[in-house]
Amino acid sequence: MSERLTDALAKRASAGDRPQVFFWDADVKGFGLRVTNRGAKSFILDYRIGGRQRRITIGSYPDWSVAAARTEAGNLKREVDLGRDPMGERHAERAAPTLRDMWDRYKRDHLPRKAARSQADETMMWEKLVLPILGKHKVTDVTHTDIEALHRDITTQRGTPVRANRVIEVVRRAFNLAIRWEWVEKNPASGQLRNPEEKRQRYLSPEELSRLSAALAAHHEPVSADAIRMLMLTGARKSEVLGATWEMFDLDAGVWTKPSAHTKQRKEHRVPVSANALTLLKRIRETAEGPYVFPGKGGDQPLTDVKRSWAAVCKAADITGARIHDLRHSFASLLVSGGASLPIIGAMLGHTQVQTTQRYAHLYDEPLRAAADHVGKTIDMAGEKKHTARTETK
Repeated sequence: MSERLTDALAKRASAGDRPQVFFWDADVKGFGLRVTNRGAKSFILDYRIGGRQRRITIGSYPDWSVAAARTEAGNLKREVDLGRDPMGERHAERAAPTLRDMWDRYKRDHLPRKAARSQADETMMWEKLVLPILGKHKVTDVTHTDIEALHRDITTQRGTPVRANRVIEVVRRAFNLAIRWEWVEKNPASGQLRNPEEKRQRYLSPEELSRLSAALAAHHEPVSADAIRMLMLTGARKSEVLGATWEMFDLDAGVWTKPSAHTKQRKEHRVPVSANALTLLKRIRETAEGPYVFPGKGGDQPLTDVKRSWAAVCKAADITGARIHDLRHSFASLLVSGGASLPIIGAMLGHTQVQTTQRYAHLYDEPLRAAADHVGKTIDMAGEKKHTARTETK
């Protein structure tokens, strides 16, 4: 049917017993009203572009009046005349990747290259903090303001300012990849102001380490206790210790070879273990059954965390303000007190950057001061001998 569409016509239009009927407007070619046998009414526009027939829905009646729909139909036809495809663009918009799509591809293609600990940490940040807020947003629609609001929410609502910084870092890395994938042109997470962070390094004193050893001996979870002992004796990262398998160790040579997949730097790290650590490993090996040095409850998976055990033994040992990562710092401080150089400390800890090991340089203050004092005393003694010699001559 073709006649000038009016609101009166739209109101009384009916499909009868047919599935749907079209009422075409006599004034604007391709503009019409579609009516179904269930009473649904919507304005449409048929057009051709690139030799293809297209049909786009403008809106439903009576939400849209005939006059408003006709005006929109005219606007759409002008876009078509300029070479644009309104329906194609609408399909493209609907198909545009969301932040969840970006995370899915990042998780599939990029995340497996990282260490197991980093994979678990980034997954938690995305699933718990980012996607609940921004997951449905189109990648191209995310703005700097959205990222700023996410950062602020994690900082203030959750009270975790450092965590907020880490979240922005992983989102920024994902958007950099999205630029490479040609999903987006700019990174909305770049240039985001970060919360101030205080570098915190806590060193356990020999007395604290002694009390900690006693608390570990009395702890009711032997696997967790042994994992913490291994951290004390090697200075290794928690993820390296918890994910350690027996095939990584040469107990005869006393060497631990950490594969690249288990290290933060993604490089193989071969390091000798101390006699005490070797004794610990041999004791565990006597009753070990599975592939993991520190197995979880089922035995077929590694122990995933020792957070509760760490809190319990610190309480028993009357140690406050210490994180489990501080065992790594304490290991380095003991190396310094034993006379180890910074390059040796870096090699033991698996550092690839000199700057990373340099953080322990201040621990040399006392040994260096003692060495300087020795020079001063030597000079003083030489001066006194010379003065005595002159006096005796006179």
